[in-house]
Amino acid sequence: MDELFALKNLFYTGSFQQVINEANSRSQLSETAKLERKIYLYRAYIAQGKYNLVISDIKSSDEIDLQVIKILAIYLQAKTTSGGSGSNGSVGEDKKKEEALKELREVILSDPSNVINSTVQIITGTIFYHEGLYEEALKILVKHNKNLECVALIIQIYLKLDRLDLAKRELASTKTWSEDAMLAQLIEGWVGLRTGGDKYQEAYYICEEIAQSPSSNTVKILNGQAVCNIHLGKHAEAETLLLEALNKSNDDPDTLVNLIVVSNLLNKPAEVVNRYINQLKEASPNHAFLQDLDLKSSLFDRAAQRFALP
Repeated sequence: MDELFALKNLFYTGSFQQVINEANSRSQLSETAKLERKIYLYRAYIAQGKYNLVISDIKSSDEIDLQVIKILAIYLQAKTTSGGSGSNGSVGEDKKKEEALKELREVILSDPSNVINSTVQIITGTIFYHEGLYEEALKILVKHNKNLECVALIIQIYLKLDRLDLAKRELASTKTWSEDAMLAQLIEGWVGLRTGGDKYQEAYYICEEIAQSPSSNTVKILNGQAVCNIHLGKHAEAETLLLEALNKSNDDPDTLVNLIVVSNLLNKPAEVVNRYINQLKEASPNHAFLQDLDLKSSLFDRAAQRFALP
C-alpha cells in the first residue's frame, strides 16, 4: 500500500494547499515516504509560485531529489520573471535560467545513478519540456520504472508534437500495469480529448467522476470538464464551470484562457472578452496565448493594410 496515495492524488488534481497542509502533518511514515512527502510539499509550493521559499529551504547537503527540485524552482522563477525585452532585469533572469540548466546537465545528469532516480527524471523532463527540448526530455523519461508521472509527461510531449499515435501506444502499454489509478484516468482523458468523437464524452465522464470528491473539485478538474464541454458544443455549461473555477482562483491562466475562448463562442460582448484578456495579461503577461494573440493581431493588421484605401 502506497503510504502517500491520498497526498499524490491531491497533487495530481491541483489541490496544492491541501498537499501542503497534509505534508506538514505529523503522521507516522517510513523514512522513504518522509522524503517523498517532502518532495511533494516543495513541488506544491512551486505550483503556487512560492519559489523563494523552496530555494531558501533546500540546502546543499539535502538529498539529490530535493537538489533537483531547487533547480526547478530557480529555473521557473527566472522563466516567469524574465520579460524577454532585453532589459537588465530580464538579462539577469535569463542568466539564472541558463545557470540552472547548466547545473542540471553538468552536476545532476552527469551521475548515472541520478538518471534512474524517478524524481530526477520527472523534474528534468519538466524543465526540458518548458525549454522545448522534447527529445532530450524523452531520453530521460523513457528510463522510468513504471512511474505514472513520467508516463504523463511522455504523453504530454507526444501530444505537443501531434504524435497521437505514439500517445495512444504509450497509454495502451501503461494500462497493462496501471489502469485504475487517478493519474492513469487523467492521462486517458487527455488522449481522449485529442482523439475526438465519442472520446470527448468519455473524457468528460472521467473528469466528472474525479470531481465527485470535494477535495478533487479543483480549478484544474473544473477546467478539464469545461474543455470537454466546449468540444461537445455545450458552451453555456462550460462557462458555468469556468466561472466556478474563477471563484476558486481569480488569476488562474488556464481558466482565463478558456473563458476567453468560450466567451467568443457564446458571442459575448467585446468588453467581456477584453476584460478576461486584461486579467490574463496581469496574471501571466508572458503566456503563450497572449503571444499568439499578439502575433495574429499583427498579421491581421499587416494584411488589412494591403486593402486600405489610398
